[in-house]
Amino acid sequence: MSCKICSRQVKEKGYCNRHLKAYQNIYEKFEMWKKALEVTWMDYLSKISKNSLTGEWAKEVAKQLIEDDRRNVKEK
Repeated sequence: MSCKICSRQVKEKGYCNRHLKAYQNIYEKFEMWKKALEVTWMDYLSKISKNSLTGEWAKEVAKQLIEDDRRNVKEK
């Protein structure tokens, strides 16, 4: 099975090792951002996906999570 984002082998949650680490970091850091800036999950994802200091793998994961959310909204 391939990663949701790239063609690497899936490790866990549909992600390869690199994207899984980025996914975990995104979730871990959200609580700090939420407290400091009072942002929603989607605002947070949008901000980090556009931030020049965000790593490429994290940007890819953030964009994929945003797209997944949009698909889920359309399906409802």
